[in-house]
Amino acid sequence: MDNVLWLNKAISKTGALNNGTEFCIKDLFDGVEWNALAVGERLGFGRHFKNEVLEGHVPNVVYIGKAQNNSAKYRKVIHNNGTV
Repeated sequence: MDNVLWLNKAISKTGALNNGTEFCIKDLFDGVEWNALAVGERLGFGRHFKNEVLEGHVPNVVYIGKAQNNSAKYRKVIHNNGTV
């Protein structure tokens, strides 16, 4: 699995979200595309994406905690000046 490729896809998808939208990483991908990954690949990419968000490498996205299914939950956040 190419984490860089998947990260770029995820960042592209977050760009289309409205301000304030909450999401889990799997929400950014087709069910078919996401489910085609092995469980270990999904978990590994999820950790990678969370680390990139926490390090500030994913624009306008913040980590907000765990969802009910224990997956990481994020929010698209754009302030009036266009920054997080």
